[in-house]
Amino acid sequence: MTTNVRISNTYPDNLTYVSVAQGAAGTTELAAAVAGKKHKIMGGILVLDAAGTLKFTGTADLTGAMSLAANAGFVLPNNTLPYMQTTEGAALSLVTVTGKASGVIIIKTES
Repeated sequence: MTTNVRISNTYPDNLTYVSVAQGAAGTTELAAAVAGKKHKIMGGILVLDAAGTLKFTGTADLTGAMSLAANAGFVLPNNTLPYMQTTEGAALSLVTVTGKASGVIIIKTES
């Protein structure tokens, strides 16, 4: 028996799935600043291609630098509460050192 699932009942319709494919280590803007809105990380998966660090930033660091081995990464399961969020009107960025990141980040933008 097939059961139909209404995705809108499970996941809010204002989630943005941001593909991450850095060409080089450095700063990558995941979401541009929006006046009066916060960017909230609701989930994701990231892998670094070489040993290095990554962190999330807004107007200030949202996390400390997280060390990862070559070809290592992590998963943030989609969550109803944000793992972290920017301040209102701030862009959301990923900063890597040495390794290039790839994966996807799930962002919710709201006030």
